[in-house]
Amino acid sequence: MHRGKPRSLLIACPDGCGGSLSVNLDPRAGKAWRLYRKGNAISLSPSVWRDGGCKSHFIVWQSRIIWCDRFEMGNQEPAYDAALEADVLAALDAVRFRSTHEIAEELNEIPWNVARAARKLVDRGLAEYPADAQRDRLRKTSMQESNPEQPRKGGFLAWMRRLLLG
Repeated sequence: MHRGKPRSLLIACPDGCGGSLSVNLDPRAGKAWRLYRKGNAISLSPSVWRDGGCKSHFIVWQSRIIWCDRFEMGNQEPAYDAALEADVLAALDAVRFRSTHEIAEELNEIPWNVARAARKLVDRGLAEYPADAQRDRLRKTSMQESNPEQPRKGGFLAWMRRLLLG
């Protein structure tokens, strides 16, 4: 349905069960998904699921279906833009954990893209998830806050020692 802006989206269930899903896009009508358009592709956040019937659970990400819980072997994520990592890192705080949705909103980006950039930053040791292992929030590591790009007095070896040993 479309009245000024899309309010709902009706999609055929991608698992082939023959069912359909109505996805609410209007927060005034209860739990709502957000529709993102980038080029000719669409994305939905959060993931989409069917409570009854086939119980499908999937992500719509740049017009691709990424399965959650089943059919995962065939998943192919959209092309990765590594340049987004710098923007995500710049948006992070060294003390407060920020949600990937909050960062995506700030950067006008698709939350799934921000979440993938966040994973890469954590893998490289530039950011960290909280101890409770919630992967939708992160912050800069303390190493990032010390700004290791600027060598201080003492030469390169002293700088590397400080960088590696604290």
